[in-house]
Amino acid sequence: MDFSPRLALPYLLPNQAQKHVTVNEAIGRLDLLVQLAVLDRDLDAPPAEPEDGACWLVAAGASGSWAGHEHAVAAWLDGAWVFIAPQTGWRAFVVDEALLCVWDGSGWVDAVATPGLLQNLSLLGIGTEADSANPFAARLNKALWAAKETGDGGDGDLRFTMNKQDETNVVSLLMQTDWSGRAEIGLVGDDDLAVRVSPDGAEWTDALVVDRTSGRAAFPQGLVHAPTGQVLSQYLPSTVKQIWRLDASRGATPRTYTISAVSGTTLTLDAAEVPEIYTDGMRDNVAVRVWNVSRTPAEAAWVDWNLSSSSLRVTDSAHVAAWSAGDMLRLGDPNPTDANALEMVALDISGYLAGQLGAVFPQAGVNLGLYVSSSSGPAALQVSADGATGSGFGGNALSDGVRNTMAMPLQTHVPSPISDSNLVFLREQLNGAASDLTICYVRLLGVYV
Repeated sequence: MDFSPRLALPYLLPNQAQKHVTVNEAIGRLDLLVQLAVLDRDLDAPPAEPEDGACWLVAAGASGSWAGHEHAVAAWLDGAWVFIAPQTGWRAFVVDEALLCVWDGSGWVDAVATPGLLQNLSLLGIGTEADSANPFAARLNKALWAAKETGDGGDGDLRFTMNKQDETNVVSLLMQTDWSGRAEIGLVGDDDLAVRVSPDGAEWTDALVVDRTSGRAAFPQGLVHAPTGQVLSQYLPSTVKQIWRLDASRGATPRTYTISAVSGTTLTLDAAEVPEIYTDGMRDNVAVRVWNVSRTPAEAAWVDWNLSSSSLRVTDSAHVAAWSAGDMLRLGDPNPTDANALEMVALDISGYLAGQLGAVFPQAGVNLGLYVSSSSGPAALQVSADGATGSGFGGNALSDGVRNTMAMPLQTHVPSPISDSNLVFLREQLNGAASDLTICYVRLLGVYV
């Protein structure tokens, strides 16, 4: 063997003359290959005026005196080209690119990827360690993202794209305090945009939800008046429906009637007096509370349909299971019933809410249109949030009983015992020389939420 297997350095032979020539050739090769640095790796033809000892990596398609030496290390030594074939693992520093490359057996490749060429990394940690749960992790105080401008080859826009697999998955921006979630913005379990908050990272409350189809924004917890912290009511105009409509000649509330029979959800009176309690225009909109005052204490039921001029339907047969013929039915809450010292009639408007707004909820208030008339003198139709003393207000028929109309908003805050809505309280009154009421109605014009 005349040459070393890796660097092809010439060996001294026995009885060789001029041994210094062989040694110098070996030293020259070592001078080239140890700490190898090349000026360029993209040339396919030799430079015109190479300096002694300069090296290049010959590019593919080489011509001239470099022809046939593609990928070799080309060195200009003592006025001639020396070509050295690389072996797997050889490294060379490319001066014009300021990077290290390595021969992988078929080509020169970057030994350390440049930032512009990072691909398919499995973990990346900046100032901290990434792991399988957080393949990208950064510990820093500031981060800057800036759009690539048009003069720099960009278009001036900057857009982040985050994609989730299915609608039921989550894609969001999660903000934490001491590694516990406090706020989240994104698509959380569906495709509507949500902004939600948490006091502990476990229980979450939606503050804002934007419908993906209509773009309409909902505030599930309401809007707050900043100086007072009070929740602001929002007004929903809706289809006008009657929650009270009585036309029969009658006296003021409270009024009493005698029960003649009870069967399931049917209450039958001993006279055709149902039109003084419930009429056709109220159906599907309202349930009216009535009381059995023959019981001690008085027991309540809710009427939601007029079956005939003498029969009523109640919402729950259990409410009237113990009632019997001869018991006294009263329209107008017995005094006292909680705050209802005015003995007003309680109305549950859950039917209206379900039918016209599609949901039953504790409304903050209602907007009402009132109509009241009498055959003989002034009469009043009043509404209230709870029936407390001093809380009733409304309007009066004229002094001769001629009708009067008015519209007014009404706060509602007393929860209904039979639904998720809040109650509306109402009473009919006679004043002065008036002897009866005739047509009276209350129309629901809109709801405050």
